[in-house]
Parts: sequence; C-alpha cells; structure tokens
Amino acid sequence: IARGLRWASADDADPGSDARYTQGALALSFPLSTGLDCEPVSDALTVVSGAPHSAYAAPDPQAWAARFLQAVVEVVASERPLAQLARWTDAAVFAEISDRRERVADRRARARSRGGRQVVATVHISRPEGAVAEVAARVTAGRRSRAIAARLDYSRGRWLCTAIDFG
Repeated sequence: IARGLRWASADDADPGSDARYTQGALALSFPLSTGLDCEPVSDALTVVSGAPHSAYAAPDPQAWAARFLQAVVEVVASERPLAQLARWTDAAVFAEISDRRERVADRRARARSRGGRQVVATVHISRPEGAVAEVAARVTAGRRSRAIAARLDYSRGRWLCTAIDFG
C-alpha cells in the first residue's frame, strides 16, 4: 500500500450521509480476498474553501479528484491505458495528457531506466464556484516530488477535467 493512502470499505461511509457519490468506472476500487470492496482514500486530502458543502450545486469532488489524478499519473507513466481518461477530460486535456505520456516514454527509452512508482501524496481542493473545483496535488516518486494542477467542472452529472498543468 502506498504511503499516505489508507483502504476504506463501504462500511466506513458516514452513517448519517445518504449514499457515497461515485462517478463512473474510473474508481480504483477492487475486491479484497475477504470479499469486501475497497478503494484507496487519501488521509492527506484538504478542502480549501469558506463555503459549506451544502451550498454547492455539485457533489464534493474530494475522493474523485484524488482517484482521477492518480489515474492521470498512471497514464503518463504508461501503467494505465490512455483511453480510460477520455470520458473524464475534454479534448484539450486529453491531448495534453497524451503528449505528456509520449514525452515521458521517449525520455525513459533514451535513459533506459524506469523511475519509481508515482503516487498522489496530497490533494488540495478549492471551490471558487459551485460547479468548479481547482485541484493542486503533490505527486511523489521515491524522495522526489512534483506538482499537478487541474480544473474540474461539474457538468451533466459528472466532474470533467477542463485544464491540467504538470509542474
């Protein structure tokens, strides 16, 4: 298990809440040998906002944003198929991720080495508007860290990444 992540089952859901918000098939969940369905949840998630969640027209993006950015990192590292991000990104972002993936693959081929597994260590979310989330994440690989920033817009019942920047 990656440092900074804990595994949570559906039983960990807040008993006072209705149902967990789940956005499509991007989830990194899987069944354990015990038969429980689990998904990675970051203890490091932080929401930076002054307004209460109930004031927003869109569901809370915390868990989905962390899973989405981890999927982006895995796509760029060629550990996950690029096509899995098509539904969750607009055309410009999809092209940016595709280009980044090719550049990283070219660099690795020239260096003939493969870096350590990259993990989303922290995620900070700001909600400037009800249907917008601005996300900043720190990605670690061994002792090195990098940043990713993304803008998520809530449209047609789902979060969609409309901008991404790799640091």
